[in-house]
Amino acid sequence: MVEFPSKYKFSDSEKKWQQFWQKQGVYLWDRNETRDRTYVVDTPPPTVSGQLHIGHVYSYTHTDFIVRYQRMKGMNIFYPMGFDDNGLPTERLVEAKRKVRASSMNREEFIAICQDVVEVEEAKFHDLFNRIALSVDWNIEYRTISPISCKISQMSFLDLIQKEQIYRDSQPMLWDPVDQTALAQADIEDHEKTTFMNDIQFTTEDGKPIIIATTRPELLPACVAVLFHPDDTRYNKLAGKFAISPLFSVKVPLLADDMVDPVKGTGLVMCCTFGDQTDILWWRKHKLPTKIIFSKWGTIAGIEFDDTCMDKEKAEKFAMEIVGMKIIQAREKIIELLKNEGLLSSQTERIQTVKCAERSGSPLEILTTPQWFIKAVNHKDELAKRSNELNWHPYSMKIKLDSWIQGVSLDWCISRQRYFGVPFPVWYSKRRGEEGKILLAKPEQLPVDPLRDLPIGYAREEVEADKDVMDTWSTSSVSPQLSSHGIAQGFMVDQERHKALFPADLRPQAHEILRTWAYYTLLKSHLHENTLPWKNIMISGWCLAEDRSKMSKSKGNVLVPDALLEQFGADVVRYWSASSRLGADTAYSVDAMNNGKRLVNKLWNAAKFVSQHFDKIPSEYKNVELSELKDKICCDFDKYFITRLSSLVSAATSEFEKYEYAGAMDHTEQFFWFLFCDNYLEITKTRAYDEENKNAAGALSARLTLYHSLKIILKLFAPFLPHITEELYQLLYTTDDSIHRRGSWPVLDLVFNGVDKSSKQLIEVLEMVRKVKAKDNLSIKAPISYIEIAGKKSLSDDLITDLQNVTSTMEIRFVSELSSKEQELKTEIIEINVVYSK
Repeated sequence: MVEFPSKYKFSDSEKKWQQFWQKQGVYLWDRNETRDRTYVVDTPPPTVSGQLHIGHVYSYTHTDFIVRYQRMKGMNIFYPMGFDDNGLPTERLVEAKRKVRASSMNREEFIAICQDVVEVEEAKFHDLFNRIALSVDWNIEYRTISPISCKISQMSFLDLIQKEQIYRDSQPMLWDPVDQTALAQADIEDHEKTTFMNDIQFTTEDGKPIIIATTRPELLPACVAVLFHPDDTRYNKLAGKFAISPLFSVKVPLLADDMVDPVKGTGLVMCCTFGDQTDILWWRKHKLPTKIIFSKWGTIAGIEFDDTCMDKEKAEKFAMEIVGMKIIQAREKIIELLKNEGLLSSQTERIQTVKCAERSGSPLEILTTPQWFIKAVNHKDELAKRSNELNWHPYSMKIKLDSWIQGVSLDWCISRQRYFGVPFPVWYSKRRGEEGKILLAKPEQLPVDPLRDLPIGYAREEVEADKDVMDTWSTSSVSPQLSSHGIAQGFMVDQERHKALFPADLRPQAHEILRTWAYYTLLKSHLHENTLPWKNIMISGWCLAEDRSKMSKSKGNVLVPDALLEQFGADVVRYWSASSRLGADTAYSVDAMNNGKRLVNKLWNAAKFVSQHFDKIPSEYKNVELSELKDKICCDFDKYFITRLSSLVSAATSEFEKYEYAGAMDHTEQFFWFLFCDNYLEITKTRAYDEENKNAAGALSARLTLYHSLKIILKLFAPFLPHITEELYQLLYTTDDSIHRRGSWPVLDLVFNGVDKSSKQLIEVLEMVRKVKAKDNLSIKAPISYIEIAGKKSLSDDLITDLQNVTSTMEIRFVSELSSKEQELKTEIIEINVVYSK
């Protein structure tokens, strides 16, 4: 008989099996397998600067459910873990932890510190992901700042340069004055802020006052035009004339433009370089001059006046009042000066939508700086078609990406003015006659750091290195290629590997980064090789606090996974995660955790109970498939149970194939509790024991059913509850192999006809008896003299025997009378009469 410990202790079991799986190489990718038998995952690389929280467990286990199923189905799994360790978030983490400032120290020294810090942070993730039993192959781990990742990122840059999909340009860019870098459209959030609409008095050339409404009075020194709608009869007679700006007395053209809203403010608006995106459009359309008054630090820089200024002395005096001030301070000062000069007509408080940096939260300004761009706007229609080609899980998430694609209005700025990132493989020539010429590294030189390395044929004094680094999304957007080790023809690290792994089969990710990671990866793959980067995309929702609010440090409601793992164990936490359907936000639930704990304990106790019969089974019946023992299954309820189990395997498989892991879990759990534990174990208990050897065939039928069905149930639970299922599998079935090995997913196509209806009736009667006994406060074992069942006899002899055994009944009687109510319902078993033994 199997030696079962009295209780299952997850604290002892989980680490043991985690080490076993690594030692056995269960998760290893086989490079020699064919592509059609390989399943490739483009794993989300976590940002190492982020705080470890329950959301990491929640989203990453969703992927693991699918991966474990695919492995058990027989697929060769390529499941790497990456770490997104470069970029601004890491720099901020390093500065906070080491009490340093990147801008005030040697760049190489700062980068070395970053490397040290990310190694420590990655170790924490490594430990967590092992504790929650992610079945990743750690031998194919990647980092977005490693030499090979740098090489592939730089290959991506050179390939798109070659394909004329990247360009460098000095143009107005959204700038974060806090983090000191240009940003792309996807790095921006709209925040609502309280501000004032200010009515300010300009004058026309002939001295007549005109009122301009603005929320940005500090931009007055940068005003280059005043605009009105061409159909606005109040102002269209001013077309071709000039206005004089207040305080600074600059002469600017009065222009008609149909983008002006005549009912907003006073109908007159000033164009400044630059207050918002509309200013940029007007500036381009009307070929207006450029007057940049902001510095990169968000202060007012030196203001210069040309011959369009009517009173330079006065203008320079007012300018000196605001030079060096932060923008908010300058706004307040300009308002004060306008009031003093009698030029502020009125102020009205209003709520304004302001573009802010996603990371720092700072309001953004617009500066003209040289940056690298990937063409995005002219690929919108092509990417919309790519989105249609993808298999979406769930499909509803497609709408979010499609909406973002249609809203793209700017090319993707991929350069950042930071330190810890992938450098551009670019220099600028200082040779006479080719000053400023862009010099690119050769593919064979990669990876390069232009601050240390040189272009072929040039000396150090002949070049200036590009000091910018790539946007971290520029590297993350080639995460499939970071694994496949190739970009496109002519830019390959390992062409055979790339062919074997690209495109991937699955991209799992959260919905909030559809506009960044999913969009950018689609764009890069389309531009590099005119293909999709993966066949399927699987979107998880958010993990919310118990009150359904978003978790945040400021609220103090962030759940730390270590505490939950210590309290409940990994399988219980994974159970809670599996209760959430794809795309749905899910709140942390203590009730769900307790349900998971109940399930783990019930699995243990049910297996312990069933194992009593395993030594009674001949060995030749153990190492075969259940379908091969069809002739040994002779009792109707065993046949019914196996038929239902076959349907369960089919249903769970179907749900997994649709990436609906939650449905697979729900089907399996409902079957386990209701049919296996509540009914099958109870109904067949006496027959399985057969202590007096009265029914050898019936006993064998039950024992074989128990032995093989429990193995199948454990396998169905295995993707969700890997530790407890491995523990039981090793105790009951083998010590040579893992339940999670490749090809271990159950296949059961064994259907017994003609037993479904009568077996359901047996369960129905049993439920009625339980209710009767519960109402009478009696144990289910309380003896019964006979049970009368209304309706014709519909139970086979062996079902009647099973019913007598489970209800402790001497006799089952069938009576013909049917109540009128039940006749209307057309049921055959409608009521029972229980007579207890004296």
